[in-house]
Amino acid sequence: MANYRIDNKYIFNESAKEIRKLYTNKKLKLTCMRSQCLAYILLHANDEVITKNEMSQAIWGDRSQFTSEASLTQALYLIRRDLKTIGIDDLFITVPKKGVAFNKTLIIEDLGNGTMKMSVMKEKRVLLFVSACILMIAALVAFNFS
Repeated sequence: MANYRIDNKYIFNESAKEIRKLYTNKKLKLTCMRSQCLAYILLHANDEVITKNEMSQAIWGDRSQFTSEASLTQALYLIRRDLKTIGIDDLFITVPKKGVAFNKTLIIEDLGNGTMKMSVMKEKRVLLFVSACILMIAALVAFNFS
C-alpha cells in the first residue's frame, strides 16, 4: 500500500483509506472501492490516459466483466465529490469514450510505504528546531538588554 503527497498540500494513505490535509489535519475517509480507484489513478498519473478497462480490472478484478461502465462512472463521480469537500478540484479529467487523465498541473509524489510517519516526524523535528532557535534568540536579546 502506498502513500502519495498531492500538490504539497495533502497526503493520501492508501492503507488507511484516507486523505489528510497537511497542516490542518483535516481528514477524508474513503470507501475501499474509492480508495482503490484513487490509488490506481495516482499510481498511473504519468500515463496519458487511464482507460476504463484498466481501472475496472484494477478495482473489481475478475468481476469487472460483470460490472457496467456506469458503476465506474459513478465511482469516479463520488471520488470527485469527496475530493472537493477537502479542497481538491480536478485531480483527474475525463477523456470522453476512453477513461481519465491525471491533471498535469498538480504535483504527485509517491512516498512509498511508511513514509507518511517519516514525514510527520520530520515536521515535528523542524518545529522543534525552529522553537529552539526562537528561544536562543530570545535569550540572547534578554541577555543583551540586562
